[in-house]
Amino acid sequence: MKLFFVFAFSLMLWSACGDGNEKSHSSQAINAQDLYLTRCAGCHGTDGNLQLSGAKALPASTLKKEEVVSQIKMGKGNMPPFEGRLTDPEIAALADYVLSFRAK
Repeated sequence: MKLFFVFAFSLMLWSACGDGNEKSHSSQAINAQDLYLTRCAGCHGTDGNLQLSGAKALPASTLKKEEVVSQIKMGKGNMPPFEGRLTDPEIAALADYVLSFRAK
């Protein structure tokens, strides 16, 4: 039973990071909340406070938007880079969504 939970948890973390090199169609509207929930919430949590696997508490961040964009693109620590996985407009929308946690 314990092995099942370890496997299920590992699968959840792996799927949260996407499968690699896919890019969304630029003709579709960008839903930053969906991007966050599928790409980030596995470690950062739905409210930005989960802090799993070394993830930072997003509401406490003091990074500027450009720095958030850079971190999303390049990754940091256990966070994978999303440059090449997400388009620049998706990354910018995701950065805006992450910054919105500060107002809560």
